[in-house]
Amino acid sequence: MDRQILLVGYFGFDNLGDELLLISLLDFIRHNFQDIKPLVLYAKNLPSVYGADVIPRKKLLSGIIKADGVCFSGGSIIQDVTSVKSLVYYLGIILLSFITGKPVIMVSQGFGPVKTWLGKKLIRILDLVYSISVRDMDSYKFLERSGIRRPKIYQGNDLVSFLDIDRFRIEDSSVERDVLVSVREAEGFREEEFLDAFVRFREENNLNLAFFVTHKDEDARITEEFARKLDCEILFWDDPISAMKILSSARFIVSMRLHPLIISSLLEIPFLGIIYDPKVRSFVSLFPDAHSLDISSDSSQIEDTLNLAWRNRERLKSGIIKYRDNLNKQETFNPIYDLYSLWSKDR
Repeated sequence: MDRQILLVGYFGFDNLGDELLLISLLDFIRHNFQDIKPLVLYAKNLPSVYGADVIPRKKLLSGIIKADGVCFSGGSIIQDVTSVKSLVYYLGIILLSFITGKPVIMVSQGFGPVKTWLGKKLIRILDLVYSISVRDMDSYKFLERSGIRRPKIYQGNDLVSFLDIDRFRIEDSSVERDVLVSVREAEGFREEEFLDAFVRFREENNLNLAFFVTHKDEDARITEEFARKLDCEILFWDDPISAMKILSSARFIVSMRLHPLIISSLLEIPFLGIIYDPKVRSFVSLFPDAHSLDISSDSSQIEDTLNLAWRNRERLKSGIIKYRDNLNKQETFNPIYDLYSLWSKDR
């Protein structure tokens, strides 16, 4: 039974997290369903990406028609904080797939927040989805509050949590950075407070600080500003492998972005999360010994928390190992099994 599945997400926009989501899902499909051929809805006009055929975004309809099913592949795309237009676009894909008779599943999906009147009305389109796994409890509760009841719903983990991390480990152990920091633009982010705290944190502990750009377009300006004011190294990634090698060179990671934190857990590197979004709080809360900061924190609070997290970094490692042992892999990927069973009935 050879079938084609169209993978939908925020792919091809130079955001490391979304590229890693895609790699993780492609790996799972290839290892477990040799008779499923993935097609990737991708922003860049390439013939293929990570070994899968590309469907350019401007050919969305032809991609849906060509595929036997549609799979939303993680990330924070079902929300309207970034843009209500983006939410309408992705919900429109679900509606278009339903109209053309193509079943839709969502794997390791993040949901919310949805704040606009239009978004709250359109979110009921999710009831057209066949099967869903969510990446965190906040997303599960969002579906409950939104009255989404028709799909099968499973509580899973973020797809990046299931990457085969060993193939990304750095080979040159001489390249080591004490602290690697990832920042992004966010409303209410007190940049000067964090800058002042980073200066004192570095000097007090005699640390090598470097900055990492997770999203090449959205994070470049603010990261360059931090690196310039602190006279620190700034690191860009060329491809996911180079990014993972940069992250694995750190002894401690401080990040506003979710996926550097998840990669930290896979590499057993202690971390501190800077919370700008519920998804970051949700992930950090899984680790009893982990520390976090709100983007509105003042410089003294930031410095105190950074110092505490740095001193207690070894204690966090045991919690990281427990987290990896308790991942819900089956629940996360159940929607793919559900779709495969549905296809089997249609033969």
